[in-house]
Amino acid sequence: MTTPTLTADPAAPRPSARTTRSDAGTRTTLRDALSIAAVWFLLAAATTIVRPDFLSSQSLLAITFTMAISGVLSVAQGIVVIGGGLLDLSLPVALVVSAWATVTLLGAGIPDLIAVLCGIAAGGAWGLLNGLIIVYGKLNPIIVTLATGFGGLAIMMIGFKSAQIPSGSALRAFGLGQFLGLPNIFWPMLVIVVLAGLAIAWTRWGRRLTAVGGNPQAARARGVSLRRVRLATFSGAGAVAGIAGVLFASVTPSFTPNAGASYQLIVIAAVILAGISLSGGKGNFLVLLLSVGFLSTIPVSIAFFGLPPAFALIFQGALLIIAVGIDGFRIKRGAR
Repeated sequence: MTTPTLTADPAAPRPSARTTRSDAGTRTTLRDALSIAAVWFLLAAATTIVRPDFLSSQSLLAITFTMAISGVLSVAQGIVVIGGGLLDLSLPVALVVSAWATVTLLGAGIPDLIAVLCGIAAGGAWGLLNGLIIVYGKLNPIIVTLATGFGGLAIMMIGFKSAQIPSGSALRAFGLGQFLGLPNIFWPMLVIVVLAGLAIAWTRWGRRLTAVGGNPQAARARGVSLRRVRLATFSGAGAVAGIAGVLFASVTPSFTPNAGASYQLIVIAAVILAGISLSGGKGNFLVLLLSVGFLSTIPVSIAFFGLPPAFALIFQGALLIIAVGIDGFRIKRGAR
């Protein structure tokens, strides 16, 4: 009696390396999303045990209010990181530049829509400036944006000490309003996160962005202009930061030039915690939404625990260190 020998069918399709990497990336994204959601749930549960009144509409308003501006800025930072630009440390300054331009035009009697569009354009121009210096100067993005951030802050400190939005403007009324029980400014953030996620996954711009961020040499070999993509990356990120600036102006009756500094830590931590690798070329904005939500809950929980607000920065900083460590481990494991 003979035992039949099983042989592989040569005509059978074999999984490609690209498919394998895609499946691995999907599993990693799902794992990141579930991990963040689980820790977020544990934080909310622990806070509720200590203070049952944490589960209230006021807590939800506080969390979503923080998520709104931080979320939009995190999308801007995520675009830069996915595109291989490392980090843009000047985004908080871009936010204030946009807010300043918006309220200045409103104060001069310019219609709200035009003032808003000019504010967004100011953010885009800021990003374009960074992009031109980085691309044509062939300089490190972190050093350039750090320098332009300090320079922009110094110029604004010379230009004004405090800026105010006109109390009777439609933009101010929008900032004070609510829709479906949540702040009005939360909904533009949600739309931007979804649109950014779809654009990264399904558009030519998104494919080119991830290609340049993941492997610029291969992207160049396929005919992709690295200069154009990188200029568009920083300009687009600046425009998104400009939207954050407009939202910030709508909810802040008066602000100073360094008002955006408080967003730096939470934005960088949200991006890295969401698994958007500093090596570029990959990231998921829906996971980023979870990350922003979790980090925005920390200050509220800290308040309910009766701890000083500075403890929120300590926890967010610790999470950033952990996330960077995990990202570094993944990069090393992927290089093997």
